[in-house]
Amino acid sequence: AGLRIDGGMLEVGLALEDEAPDEAAATAAAQRIREDRLLSGMISEDGSMGLVLAQMEAMDNIDAKRDGVLADLRSSLEGISDNGVPMAGIGVVYSALNVASTQGSVVFIVASYVLITVLLWVIFGRIGPVALTLGVVGLGATWLMGTYGALGKDINMVTMVMPTLLLVIGVSDCVHMLTHTAAQPAELPPAERVKRGVGFVFWPCLFNTLTTGMGFLALTTASMPVVRDLGAFSALGLGLAFILSVFLCSLAATRGSFIPTIDDKGKLQRFVDSLARLAVEKPGHVLIVAAFATLLAALGITKTVVDTYSIDFLYASHQVRKDSAAIEQAYGPYTPLEFVVRAEGGVRNVEVLGAIADWQDRVETELGCPGGGTITGADGLPCVGWSQSMSDVVRRLNEVLTPGIPISTGRGHTHPTPGAYSTPTEPAALEQLLFLFESDPDADLSRFMTDDEGEARVTFGVPMDSAQGFGQMIGRVEALAGMPAGVTVEASGYLPLYVAMMDHIVQSQLSSFGLAFIIIFALIGLLFKSLRMAVLAVPANLIPVLLTLGMMGLLGIRLDVATVTIAAIVLGLVVDDTVQFLYRYRHESKKTEDVAEAVYATVRGVGRPMAITTIVLGLGFSVLGLTAIKSVAFFGLLLAFALASALLCDLLVIPALLVLLDQRKTLVAQARQAK
Repeated sequence: AGLRIDGGMLEVGLALEDEAPDEAAATAAAQRIREDRLLSGMISEDGSMGLVLAQMEAMDNIDAKRDGVLADLRSSLEGISDNGVPMAGIGVVYSALNVASTQGSVVFIVASYVLITVLLWVIFGRIGPVALTLGVVGLGATWLMGTYGALGKDINMVTMVMPTLLLVIGVSDCVHMLTHTAAQPAELPPAERVKRGVGFVFWPCLFNTLTTGMGFLALTTASMPVVRDLGAFSALGLGLAFILSVFLCSLAATRGSFIPTIDDKGKLQRFVDSLARLAVEKPGHVLIVAAFATLLAALGITKTVVDTYSIDFLYASHQVRKDSAAIEQAYGPYTPLEFVVRAEGGVRNVEVLGAIADWQDRVETELGCPGGGTITGADGLPCVGWSQSMSDVVRRLNEVLTPGIPISTGRGHTHPTPGAYSTPTEPAALEQLLFLFESDPDADLSRFMTDDEGEARVTFGVPMDSAQGFGQMIGRVEALAGMPAGVTVEASGYLPLYVAMMDHIVQSQLSSFGLAFIIIFALIGLLFKSLRMAVLAVPANLIPVLLTLGMMGLLGIRLDVATVTIAAIVLGLVVDDTVQFLYRYRHESKKTEDVAEAVYATVRGVGRPMAITTIVLGLGFSVLGLTAIKSVAFFGLLLAFALASALLCDLLVIPALLVLLDQRKTLVAQARQAK
């Protein structure tokens, strides 16, 4: 609402109240807007765009209600412009992300099923084991999402990956059980083949479910509810998938049509054999390359940016991104940055209101945008486009009602109304102005001041930015406050919460990964009852995690709310093949003292299933690369990269370490004999 004198009376109201004004009324309204400081700051310099700030009330379950509120707003704006009215802001961005998440989750599940079906058909050689595997994981995914929905949870851009995660991870148990059953002598009775095949991999599969589940459960220590939900429900889904795999795969595998064909001399087997041969013959070279890759990853990690930029989750072609850019280009910064000013004796006094006015002026002078349509200052940093507070109302009242001289708005308009645009210095003058203002039925100070007059709201218009950028802007604006004694300034609203997410992300990453690391490798030691086995597993599982984080840094992929879970999840995934390898190696090493022979036998036994699960899981996760949410796409592609690097580490680093340790053991024994 604006302020003006009409017929000698103070009038508070809209500059244009007629819904269908004629040209004369529109021209008069435009003139009133240019003359009124409370309104002129909300239009672009060329007059082509007006900014309307719609603030949602605080409400429970905002994610479920936000879309309805925005739909009502869009409906009220219909017909204003043939090209539509651009809408932007934090709420609009989150609504778009939720829509993309909901629509995308169905597409990715279908795409993952189709891709995995084709891959398994090529690998298994018949449709029976393919249908069985997909049926098992599909049933597990259905139970998981049914439980998730029954508990009143909503799909969002973090939890949208759960069905795909369960689908591609759950496949590995069936693959190992069916391929090991197929490896048993064909002349054995079907029940005996199943007993031997499933029985041999039962413990490593159970252990893999536990370790992967622990990787997800570690996320429940995070401070963000969406991350906790992802961890808890994904772990539950993995448990369901394992139980279904044991019972249904064991039952169905007694029928020959559900047992896959095995090609011991196929390309996949030859590939894993060649990796094992390289590790055995040139272990030193393998470990040097692994060390170099780790150093390169460490360099990349130093470049990793911990930041969340919600609007950048959407691609530049998305309508929300285009609307945001259009508003900033025509008007300038539009995102409200809220501050609460608290005063012990109340904010309705000349000292506090004067200090707020001086603060706004300092911000405009030092951080203000140089002109309309710009969002950065001369220093290249984000600038402040406008500000609003109760002091503006008081200054406008003083300008309208007090004799003075014409004052420029600084936006190309000069007010003909004589008056000083400043806050009164006498308490009586302030109360007189506010009394006149509040006498008008349209006057409302509640959006600037609480009912008890203990707090005042000050709003600055800033560019849409990342959490880190908003944090820096809050600090820059707050530093210019300069309030008197007993008066405090605190950033409030959504943006400070958005900034706090960065700290939560760092905390979540460190706590979840650290907890997962300790638990997983402690479980490995317990499974094998060997500290040596646990130590052997560490490099092969840490290297893929470091490579993944290093890749993020080198490619400029932020560690944000969507990718924060990457380290703990990667660790939980890559340990699966390590356990399968070490479990089989322990079995083969009991048959021979020759480490090389035991390694070759291990790779012949589990190398192909490990490669199969890596291919299926990697390509399954890569489907997430098709999502309209960039961070989720990066999440899927990074998981695929991590799985590929983990397979190489399991088939190269672990055998190389085994060979070198055996060589060292031999040298020590020879030295002792020489003495």
